[in-house]
Amino acid sequence: MRRALAVIAVAAATAVVVAVAADDGPPPPAPAAAPLPAAVAAGHAWDLATGAGPIHVWAPAGYHPDGAAVVLYVHGYDTDVDAAWREHRLPEQFALAAVNAVFIAAEAPAGSRQAVRWPALEDLLAEVFAAIDLPRPTGALVAIGHSGAYRTLLAWTAAPALDWIISLDATYGEVDAWRAWMAASPAHHLIFVGDDTVRWTEELARGLAEDLPGAVVTVDDLAELDDELGPAHADARAIYLRTGVGHMPLVTAGRAIPRLLRLAPVEVLADAPWRAPLGLPPLAVDAGAAP
Repeated sequence: MRRALAVIAVAAATAVVVAVAADDGPPPPAPAAAPLPAAVAAGHAWDLATGAGPIHVWAPAGYHPDGAAVVLYVHGYDTDVDAAWREHRLPEQFALAAVNAVFIAAEAPAGSRQAVRWPALEDLLAEVFAAIDLPRPTGALVAIGHSGAYRTLLAWTAAPALDWIISLDATYGEVDAWRAWMAASPAHHLIFVGDDTVRWTEELARGLAEDLPGAVVTVDDLAELDDELGPAHADARAIYLRTGVGHMPLVTAGRAIPRLLRLAPVEVLADAPWRAPLGLPPLAVDAGAAP
């Protein structure tokens, strides 16, 4: 009996020694943060309250003011800027674009009966750069809008500094207005996408091809809009994308917005390991949530 107790005592002592040795070892490495959320968190963010509604602003961690762009995002109908910022995961999409820019998303009409919130683009820019601690960049000014955003985008065509507009399925019969804006200056560039609006985007593409022979490029799939398209078509003033992606996936899937932004004359930041493939990862599922 004493021998058995002695064996148990030695075993217990050995277990204690092993446990202490394990506690004294290096801690296990922390799990690496997912690149996209880490990139969003590392950026600079501001949420502004104004008389014309909220404004969200974000800039990547690698942002530097020399040559940087200003990208203005305008949401469509049936949402507001807060919901679009959150539900369409706009900061993640801007991080995926990996371009050296200050991104601004301001309130816009949520329906046809609502007025345009920021009819004067310069008023919006003045409001933002008076409120954040970044100087206003001197690079390209790029406006990108989805669906019902066309009303705001058309109002902004009066701004002399706006030379790049990206229209995401946002052409609803204003073909003559877009042709007039493109004819007004050789510096004006238009990237437009046709899905639900293909009836009018086809008409616009034909009209621009007549107005600007050789300066309009048409592609049929997002996969064709790789990083080489811009340099390969340096003389293109209009790029038309026909797509069957879907009206809402254009702004929720994380493929169209980043890829189209890279067609504008904006530096792509080098420290962006999440650049390819494009597309937002699935949202994390809360383990405690009911099925």
